[in-house]
This record gives sequence, C-alpha cells and structure tokens, in this order.
Amino acid sequence: MMTPTRIQPWLPWMVAVVLAAGVFALRWPTFDFKVWNVDEAIHAAVARTLLDGGVLYRDAVDQRTPLTYYAVAGLFRIAGENNVRAMHALAAALIAATAFGLFLLGRAWRGPGAGLWAALLFAVLSSALFFPGDAYALDTEWFVAAFTTWAAWCFWRGSPAAAGGLLGLAFLSKQPALLDLGAPLAVLGYGALRERMRWSRPAALLAGFAAPVLLTVLYFAARGALVDLYFYTWRYNLQYYGPEIGTSDRVLSALKPFALLGAHYPLVLAALLGAAGFALFRVLQRRPEPAEQADNPRLLYLLAWAATSLAGAASGGRGYDHYFIQFLPAVCLAAALGLDGIGQWARAHRAKRWLLPAALVLFALVLAQLGRGVISFRAQASQPVDPSIRVAEFIKNRTSADEHIFVWGYHPDIYLFADRKPASRFVYASFLSGLIPWTNTAPDRDTAYAIVPGARETLLRELAAVQPAFIVDCSAGPNRSWQKYPLETFPALRDFIAVRYRVVEAGQFVPQGFRLYQLRRPDEPRETAPAAPDLPPAVRATLAIGTISQPLPPVQASAANGAGFSMVDGRAEYFAHAPSRLVYQVPAGVTKLRGGFGLRPGAYAATNPAPTDGAEFIIRWRPAGGSEQTLLRRLLRPREAAADRPVQSFRVDLPGGAGGELLLLIEPGPAGNPASDWTFWTDLLLETAP
Repeated sequence: MMTPTRIQPWLPWMVAVVLAAGVFALRWPTFDFKVWNVDEAIHAAVARTLLDGGVLYRDAVDQRTPLTYYAVAGLFRIAGENNVRAMHALAAALIAATAFGLFLLGRAWRGPGAGLWAALLFAVLSSALFFPGDAYALDTEWFVAAFTTWAAWCFWRGSPAAAGGLLGLAFLSKQPALLDLGAPLAVLGYGALRERMRWSRPAALLAGFAAPVLLTVLYFAARGALVDLYFYTWRYNLQYYGPEIGTSDRVLSALKPFALLGAHYPLVLAALLGAAGFALFRVLQRRPEPAEQADNPRLLYLLAWAATSLAGAASGGRGYDHYFIQFLPAVCLAAALGLDGIGQWARAHRAKRWLLPAALVLFALVLAQLGRGVISFRAQASQPVDPSIRVAEFIKNRTSADEHIFVWGYHPDIYLFADRKPASRFVYASFLSGLIPWTNTAPDRDTAYAIVPGARETLLRELAAVQPAFIVDCSAGPNRSWQKYPLETFPALRDFIAVRYRVVEAGQFVPQGFRLYQLRRPDEPRETAPAAPDLPPAVRATLAIGTISQPLPPVQASAANGAGFSMVDGRAEYFAHAPSRLVYQVPAGVTKLRGGFGLRPGAYAATNPAPTDGAEFIIRWRPAGGSEQTLLRRLLRPREAAADRPVQSFRVDLPGGAGGELLLLIEPGPAGNPASDWTFWTDLLLETAP
C-alpha cells in the first residue's frame, strides 16, 4: 500500500488526469451544439480568413485583441475548418488546465486540501454557474483565466519574467486582462514598503509582459495593419463601444457573480467572503506576527487578483455572464482557502470534539450543493436552434466550398452554418450600421454616429471585387435588432444588390426573418418590379401639403392600393396605402416640414383576419444641387408595440433652404407584406424661415 509520503510525488499527476477526465465528461454532451453564442461564430468566420492568408483587422475585423482568433485558426488548421466540436474541446482543455493551475497554487499556499478544493470548485463552477450559452462556448475569457492562473503560479515560483509573459498573453486575449498586471505589482510594492526593493523583479515582470505585446505589434506592422490594430482594439472601444455604458452600470454589474453564487452555491459564497475578509484583515494589520508577515504577500496577491479581475470583468458594464469567467479563478482559490482554513482550524482545536464533525458536515453540504448545481444546470433546456440555419443550408447546397457570401446583419453564424467564406472583412455589419450590440437598439435611436468612417466604401469595394454568390439581408426580421437597418438605410448597398442580384425563395425565408439575394448570371436580365401606377390628377390634387401661402400638390404620386384625402377627428389625413410614394417640389425658403403619420386602428385590430405586420415611414430630401438625405425613418408595428398605435408626430429640418424634392415614402413591414397596411400622413405643413 502506498503511504501518504509516497503518494505526494504522484499527486499532481493524478489530479491532472482526474481533472481532465472530469471536465471533459461534464462538458462532453455540449460539444456537438452548433454555436453557443455569437462570439464563437465571429471567431470561426475570422479564422477562415486568417487561414486563407488574411491578417486580422486588415482582412477580418473584430474589436478584441488578437490571440484567440489566431488560436482558433491554428485549431482549424489541425482539426478542420469550422470544427465546432474541436472549439468546445479546446474550451474544456483550457478549463482543465486552469483548474490544475489552481490546484498547484492552493497546494503551495496552504496544502493539498486547499489545492483540491480550488480545482474542484473551478471544474464545477465553470460549467454550472453561468448561462449555458456563455458557460459552454469557447469564450476569450477562458484564455484569460488560464493565462492569469499560470502567471500567478510562475510568480510564486520565483519567475516574474514568465509571469509577465503569461499576463501579456492574457492581455492579447482580451483588453481588460491588462488590469491583472496589478496583482504582482501590488505584491512587489508591498515588499518595497518592508524591505529594500529588488528592481530586477519588477523589471523582469514588465519585460516579460512587454515581450509578446511588442512581438504582436511588430507582426502587424510588418503586414501593414498596425493602424487597423490600434483602431479596432483600442480607439473603437474607447470612442464607440465603451461610452454606451455609464459608470453606474459598470459598478452594478460587478455584483453579478456574487448574485449567481448566492442563488446557486450560498456556502461557497460564504467561504469566499469569509476568506476575503480574513485576508483583508491580515494584510491591513499594522504589526503582523513573523509567520503572518511571511504569508501576507500571498493574501495580498489573492486580494489584488480578485479586485483587478472583477474590475476587468465589470469594465464592459453589460453584465454578460462570460465576462466574469476572468474573475472565477480568484473566486475559487479564495473560497478554497476559506474551506481549507475551516478544516485546519477544526483539526487544531481537537479539544472541542464537535468542531471536526461540524466541519465535515459543512464540507458535505458544500459538495451536495456542487452536485445539485451540476444536475440542475445539465437539466436546463438547450439553446434554441438559430433560425438562420435554414437559409445557411440553402446557401451551402447551392454553392461550392471556395465561393464567398456576405451577411448584412449581426449574424456571423450564417458563415459557420453555411461553411462558406466571408466576402468582406466585416464578418458582422455593426461597424457599417453603427449598431453597438445589445445597447443602442431602440427602434428610434439613430446610430449613424457609430458607423466606422470609410467602412461602407470599403465594403462596396470588397463586394465588387469578390462578387459573393449570395447576400443575406437580416433586416426582414428582429434578428439581433437588425430590423432597424433595411437596405434603404444604405442606399449604395441597396443599389449594388439591385443591379447584380435577384431575390430567391422570398416566400420561404422572409417569414423566417431573412431576405436572400443570389448573384445573377451574366446573361440573366435584371428583374424590375412593376411600378405602381400614378394616381389620377384629381386624387393627386387632394394630397397637397399646406403652406403659409397656398397648398403644394405633389409632382409625383403613386399608391398601388389606393390613396386620398379626408378629415378624420379634426385631422387632415393623407391616406396612402403602403407601398406609396409622394414627391413634392419644394420652393426656396422652406426650412421645415411638420406633421404626423400612423396606421388606422382597423389595420391591427384583433378582429382583423389578416392584420398588418407593420409599415415603415420614410422622409427623404433631395436639395437642389445636393445629394439625397434621409430625414426620418420609423418602423411602426402597432400589433406588437402599443406605443406605435397613436399618431406619431414629427418636425424635420429641410437643410439648405434653396429648395428641392421632398419624398414621403411608406413601405410595407419587414416581411414585405402590404396586407392591411392602412397607412397615412396627417396635418402636413411646410414652414418657411422667420
């Protein structure tokens, strides 16, 4: 029989094997799911471009630092492109490696018991604490957690240069990991207060951190992408992405992991808070005992690591569960020290015979909570299948592996599901529309301020060069808030598609929220939709807009399903069933247009057997000698949104003052279905400058 002394040398290897087997067994059922979150799809789409010789930020765009994209590209090189099973296996491997690093740290600081608790807690909580779409995905934060954990191990093994290098790799995985450099610096600063500073240690730490960062900078500089690297990883986040979230939201989001622990593992939370309080007391006491003074740097590192990783996780302010993976290693190590401390204290006070049984009961309850958590999280319903998988399968069956496609939307999943290459560097189109995912999504929020300068022109050049076989328009439905961005909001792209592409399978895919365009053959004539007939002169005359002097009739007017003027409840109503188009030649001196728009109540009434699915109201201005501008665009969906049912008032400026053409357009809803689109303008009045 092996004695404890003889087991000690083999213990790390035994723990490593058990951890790897346990983590892979726990996560194995999740490996085959197509995509757990949109970040996985982004990584896969970017990796395809990198494997074709592209350079990140120059040929494929995202806003994080580059390491994880190249890691996924390397994985695809070995395991095959778009291999989601391999991606999920890599996540499991990173978790097992992090748990093993925590075991070594806990054992070095307190003994095998602390190490085993830390490893067990991380192995379980990594799969049974967060939302499944975040827990099971290959998130960038798994890389950060692994690098920062092993950086702590190297630092305590007396290798600050290696620790700095690993922290540099963590920063190259995601920008907030930069804050984790504060943990070893805090310990070095603490040591400088008590004894003479050895400058070689901080110098080695910073040099180690700088080495991978500088090599990365040189790589992108050599490939002409240094400016792109700076813009997308730094400036874009500070100028566009970050300001969408206020300081209070960031602070409040820091409570998220504690709320999750309290809801699922209250004993682990208690151990964490107890250990943190004990460590804080020990570090701040003025006259520690010699043994305590020797132990305080470890406790300070743990406190600083917890604080910096929590600050990094909360810096995004959006409270997504996967952000807090970065914080999880420090949580598990602190809770492990708390649980092991209880056991050591009970053993040290053997005179009180009830302490050890009480501690054992506590440990059993913690294990029971962990087991219950695993069972309950595994019992949760799987993620719904993404609706884009159908349109992606259609594309896959009608294209070859070397053909490209483009997705107008925030839906990089389609590239992965279709197994086709992106036709542009923009693997998702938020840089082209100004959408900041999950924040500025309100239907009436204009996001033009966040469009990356020059991005739209770049897209059109790339599409013209590649001529993608299919273009998918995601604005036909509420696909991650993309209904805000129909092609009308990007006229140049709309015209590009109209010239070269034709709509296919609209009856199948539009109800699913996607409009699919296929590249026409060179000999295939361009399809032209039949124009709506002009309204009779007598009807057109009734649609005159009021002015201070005299009414202004439209110079063009069409409404395939009818139009006319009437007084309704004291309002001047210009009924124009969608789709409709009214064009007015506005004289110089007119500066504003005011009025309202809406849908008649019968259009969305519960008794209507074919109610409207909504309609979009658009006001455009073509100033004399200038380019067309969109002054107002608003989609009303009165069946779904009560706020869309009353008359919507507006007042818009007509820039220039030199006159021009005013276009009042009403388009059918997202599915292009004009049924019951009983739409109107009301109380239209042109105003002149005072």
